[in-house]
Formats: sequence, structure tokens, C-alpha cells
Amino acid sequence: MFDAIARLGSVSDAADELAMTQPAASMSLQQLEHILGADLFVRVGKRLVLSERGKVLQPMARSLLVEANEIITTLNATTHHKQLRLGASPTVGGYLLNDICTRFMQSNPDVQLSIAVLPALEVINRVDEMALDVGLIEFITVRPTLEMLKWGKESLVVFSSPAHPLAKSKRLKAAELVGQPWCLQHRFSDTRRQFTLELMDHVPSIDVVLESDSLNILRSAVEANLGLGCLPRPCIAQELQDGRLCALPVDDFKLTIPLSVVSRKSVRKSPQHNNFVSLVMATTKISQASLPASSLRKAVG
Repeated sequence: MFDAIARLGSVSDAADELAMTQPAASMSLQQLEHILGADLFVRVGKRLVLSERGKVLQPMARSLLVEANEIITTLNATTHHKQLRLGASPTVGGYLLNDICTRFMQSNPDVQLSIAVLPALEVINRVDEMALDVGLIEFITVRPTLEMLKWGKESLVVFSSPAHPLAKSKRLKAAELVGQPWCLQHRFSDTRRQFTLELMDHVPSIDVVLESDSLNILRSAVEANLGLGCLPRPCIAQELQDGRLCALPVDDFKLTIPLSVVSRKSVRKSPQHNNFVSLVMATTKISQASLPASSLRKAVG
């Protein structure tokens, strides 16, 4: 009950998730606080937020639940599935997650996957809150409560419709993109943020005519010649191959984005968690080692 309230911020929502009545859930929380001699939550508006002691307890509680689930699935494997909760940013979920998850499920048929495709910052927050076990995102962040593993990088590509006047260009400079309309991910996307920082070194402003977290919408809009786009190359690889989109040869626009696996520190990792991370790292042949703080600061800078 404590874990559910910590994730959902509400006794009633936690009671619904655990198929309990609200009075029973409230009594359960009161009993736990009485046993521990500590207030675990404070009320902020209509939400319950972890107190300082609650924040200390949450990773220990999550670890106990992971271990309890291991006991249940080990002793009663025929009726209980192991679980793994994944989160991915749209650019990762849109072109890498399908293959990774398919191979993971083939080699781990006893694991039930729950997958959420969300903005990268939301993935990070949910992993930090322990509402997700693993996050796959397209940048590196520094939080003392999180573990980050770099597992690859991708190049960003500026692309257009074949009908766009720039599509026939042999060479371009970023300054020649001034005044062009753009179809981009929302500004909360780190891919969008890094693109903006790079392009603003060459043009005074960016005219964004469409924002969306949906890669299909962005690809279709650019294909319809509504504007230019910029995404990691694998996101448009099929469209480039089919000739539905064209990569623009912008000489002075060289930008790559790091890909990272994020999980919560101080929480017991289940075997399925470790198996999934190992599969991701083996797929990209990146060493399973956390980046040193100096590398993280450089990447964020």
C-alpha cells in the first residue's frame, strides 16, 4: 500500500489499484506509520507527497516487493508471471524498442512486459519515482538517485519532401535553412532541444509550424511538404530508402544524440531487469559501465 500511494499520490487511487476499500487502505497506512513511528507522507493540495522519511523508505520498500515477487514466481511459476515495467522516449520507442522487446520476450517467455512511450523527462521522473523499472531515453541526465548507462548514439538528420526545393541540393550550409518552416518534436524533447541549440548558431530564428511527439505525424507532414524535419536517422531510414523523404546534406550540421538506460539506485534489481539491460547493452556493444561524473557533465554541457 505504501508503494502504491508513493507512486500514485492518492490513497483512493492506491486502493483501486490493489482492489481494496479506501478505509482499509487508510488503516493500512496508519498501521505502517504507527509501527515505524514516522509520518511517511505530507499533503500538498490534493496529493500525498513522500516525507523525508518516506523518501528513505521507498527504495527499501520497492526492493522488498521485488524480492517478494521473486519468491512467488519461483515457488508458483505456473500461475504467476514475472513483471518488468519499461519506459521509452518517442525517438527510442519508435524505432529501437520493438526489436529489443521482441528478442527479450523470445528469450524470457515467463516475463510480462508493460511498456510506456512517454517524453524523456517523464520517463526519467517515473523511473525516479519507481513507477517504472527501466527507462530508455535519448540523452544523459545527472541525478544522484539514478543510474545511467550509455548504450549508443545516433546521428540527427535534417530531411525534406522530395518535392522541396532544397531536396536536389548537393551541399548546403545551415545558414541556408533560414526562414524555412519546421515540423519538430515538442520542445520538451531533448532531441528537439539539442537541434535548436545547434541550428540557432547559424540562423536567427526557427519557424515551427508543427509540434508533435508522434513520429508518424512528423514524417507524414514533412512528406506532404509542410516543412523540414530533424530526427535520428533510424527514425526515417525506411522513408529515405523508399524515396518518400530526402536527407539534406547540411555540411556544418553535425549532431549526435546519446542513448541511455536509466534505472533507480538503491533498489534491488530483479533477474528480468538485469536480463533486459544486458540485452540492450549487448545489442549495441556498449560496455556496461556507468559514465564517470566528468563524462556526464561533458555530455550535458
